[in-house]
Order: sequence, then C-alpha cells, then structure tokens
Amino acid sequence: MPTDQLLIIQRTNIVLGVAATALGGVLWGARGMLGAGIGASLAIANFWAIRRLGLRAVAKVTGGEGTPHPLPLVAALVGKMALLFGLVWLMIRRVGLPVLPFTMGLSVFVLSILTTGLFLGGTGSKLPTSSDDQSQ
Repeated sequence: MPTDQLLIIQRTNIVLGVAATALGGVLWGARGMLGAGIGASLAIANFWAIRRLGLRAVAKVTGGEGTPHPLPLVAALVGKMALLFGLVWLMIRRVGLPVLPFTMGLSVFVLSILTTGLFLGGTGSKLPTSSDDQSQ
C-alpha cells in the first residue's frame, strides 16, 4: 500500500476519532466523551505504530539489505499488541471507563480502514481490474 494511502487512513483515524469523541459526549455525557476520546487515542496510536513498523520493514527491503529477518518485526508487533491489550484492560478494569463509549472510540481504527478503502477503491492496487482484462 503506498505511503500516501496510509497517510489518508491516519488522517481519517483522527477525523473519526474526533467525531466519536463528540458523539460519546452527546450520548453519554462527560464520562462518555472521556471514554470515547481515550479509545480513539489508542486506536490512532495503534495505527501509527503499525504504519511505522511497516514502513521500516519496507525501507529495509527496498534499501538493498535483502530479505530482512522477520523475527524483529514479529516481536515488535507482538509487543505492540500486548501493550494495546494491557492498556485496554487497564482503562476498563482499573480506570473504570464506560465500556460502550470506549469501544466506540477504539473502533475508529477499523472504520477508518473500511471507509478509506471504499473511497479509494482500487487506486493503489497492482492487480488488474476486469476492465483491464477486457482491453487486451
């Protein structure tokens, strides 16, 4: 996926995070706004980390280093997920954030990928479309 598409997803994450935070405030008041905002912040940070790790792996391959060993990337992704799971548990169980607004905020990650993919269509795809096949 080209870098500009990843930036569009990242920006969509931020816009949807702000919208989810505002909606959490409208539906559940101040605690809902806080929960949705923290959830959206975690979603934005999660995608930022995935994007950075992916760009670093691609840079190693395109930089002529050959095929990099997958273990450091896998370890970084596992560590990122463990940290995310730990933070989600901490926010729900220890901090006591309301679950529904928090989940709504955390879901902006999935929603931004879905909506951006729908709007971008196949612009970044290297696979031929059916119209490409018919023109040959």
